[in-house]
Amino acid sequence: MFLLPRRLRALLEKNKGDDESRIFLQDEQIITLVKKVAKQQGRSEEEVITDFTKAGWNQLQHITELEERWDSLSHREQQVVALICLGHRNYQIAEILVKAPETVKTHLQNIFDKFNLRSSRELRLALRDWNFAEWWEQDRQA
Repeated sequence: MFLLPRRLRALLEKNKGDDESRIFLQDEQIITLVKKVAKQQGRSEEEVITDFTKAGWNQLQHITELEERWDSLSHREQQVVALICLGHRNYQIAEILVKAPETVKTHLQNIFDKFNLRSSRELRLALRDWNFAEWWEQDRQA
């Protein structure tokens, strides 16, 4: 669960338990937001709810796709992704993993292919909400 985006993890942690008053408050906040957006945009509340639902569904699909791609990586490729997302450069990753820089480049190309990306920058952007610091610490301890 530690690889879930920070915002999603925070929301799940915040909503743990059966505190009905908190759920009711959130429902009221959502209703207020829907009404406000509908009024601002001159649309029906049903249209706004439909758009919110589609946006949420699309985000969930995107997260699921990223997780599936992550799962398709070898352990070494996952380590390279984590280090890239933690801001390390290729030569630093090679030193940390005690591998040749060419090996790191090969891993990166495989990663880019699996994620359908072209650069480390794109990879960092795609996974910007993932908590790689925590993952890296757990991986190092294993």
